[in-house]
Amino acid sequence: MRVSIQRVLAAAFFGCFASIGVAQTTSTISDIPSNKQNYPWRISDDSAVSPQAPTTNAAPVAPVINASGVTFKRLGTQDKPTQEPDLSKYNADVPQAPANAAPGSTETQPGLSVASNATNEGYGFQNNQCDWCQIGEVKRIFGGLPGRTAIGGFAQTGYHDRNNLGFNNRQDQFNAHQIWLFADRSAQQGAGWSMGYRIDAVYGIDGQDIQSTGNSPTGAPTGWDNSWDFGSYGWALPQAYVNFANCDWNVRVGRFLSPFGYEAVPSIENFFYSRTYVRQFTQPFGHTGIIGERQVNSQLSTITGATLGWDSGFDQTDNGFNFIGGVRYRPGQYVNVGVTSSVGDTGVRGSGVAQSLVLQMQLTDNVQYVFTGDYVNLQANIDYGMTNSLFYCVNPCLALGTRLEWWKTDQLFPNMSSTYDWTVGLNYRPHANIVIRPEARYDWGAAAVNPDDVTLGIDAIIAF
Repeated sequence: MRVSIQRVLAAAFFGCFASIGVAQTTSTISDIPSNKQNYPWRISDDSAVSPQAPTTNAAPVAPVINASGVTFKRLGTQDKPTQEPDLSKYNADVPQAPANAAPGSTETQPGLSVASNATNEGYGFQNNQCDWCQIGEVKRIFGGLPGRTAIGGFAQTGYHDRNNLGFNNRQDQFNAHQIWLFADRSAQQGAGWSMGYRIDAVYGIDGQDIQSTGNSPTGAPTGWDNSWDFGSYGWALPQAYVNFANCDWNVRVGRFLSPFGYEAVPSIENFFYSRTYVRQFTQPFGHTGIIGERQVNSQLSTITGATLGWDSGFDQTDNGFNFIGGVRYRPGQYVNVGVTSSVGDTGVRGSGVAQSLVLQMQLTDNVQYVFTGDYVNLQANIDYGMTNSLFYCVNPCLALGTRLEWWKTDQLFPNMSSTYDWTVGLNYRPHANIVIRPEARYDWGAAAVNPDDVTLGIDAIIAF
């Protein structure tokens, strides 16, 4: 009976997406009333855009990558007859293109120059036109001025009644998951080259998962931030780099968060409290090396880099060295596509290839769909992963979401085995600096710690 229930749930979930994708993308989107408001819930990278809003006929802004991975531009708002709001109150710390910028250059910062959403809190809501929802403005410690250092972060604490593998692994306790601090001075976009820097520090129950676990020449992670543990808690330095930028390029040199996938390492960027298996076991968390993004045109950017393997912290394991490449493409007003690839020696996980695809679609003003697909073929293992997410944004204060994941691997088992998880939850924001995320999660399959049981969890994140 259990198998039949699982099949019914999966069929209903994927079937719903298939029907919505066909019906909405072919008819509903074109019929969206111009006076409807758009509330995309995953904290977007709107701080990449200068406060000068695009005009009615402005070209779509290219999708970009931020400090923690694929973060797409807000969908469904360009080319509308309504005027965009002044975002300066959200983006006071975003450097603007200097007056001597090259002729014809856009106002959009190259994607890699955009600070992690864990730090800029650029929610980018169009307005707060709701009788009971008045979230106000984001309050920061030091917002920073163009060309100067911004300092801030967030604090996350949560509770869940059952364990999952990896993250969320201390049940029936209130845990400080991530206390995230940063200092950032982004290189300014312009005709010539400019330089900036960034450093992030994290403390909490998630700290040991975010450390440079790829530094393990003797079997146990060593060096960089791996010794900064205190029982189940620990410190991590996930980013420490300098960056260089001009009109078309933005380059990072040092240790930086990985561009793979849609789910971010900083918890404030994600809709759900719990993590997917793909994020924990398949995708890398960070790299040490060099990575650059080139803005080809208003719809396309390319990513090129070389790193000392996966999850390394200024060290190599087994001569790890791999190449990273990718594209971020916006084929239309309501669709973003991102592909990221890794080829070479990952170090601790051996040589091979990895591919990650992210597809984001704005189905209506209030509904957003995200598909992610991952394939990893390394000496040690083969992984497959697919995740479907659907978000309904009621207003700037409230959103509902659901996520269904399939993960198949021989990484933890003698043979290829599948694991599934289905999560439903909501996000509530009583203030721009605060988000509360209750959820219910159902796991089954080979890697499920509590198969066929429902895990309940809730956390709160405060940005500062």
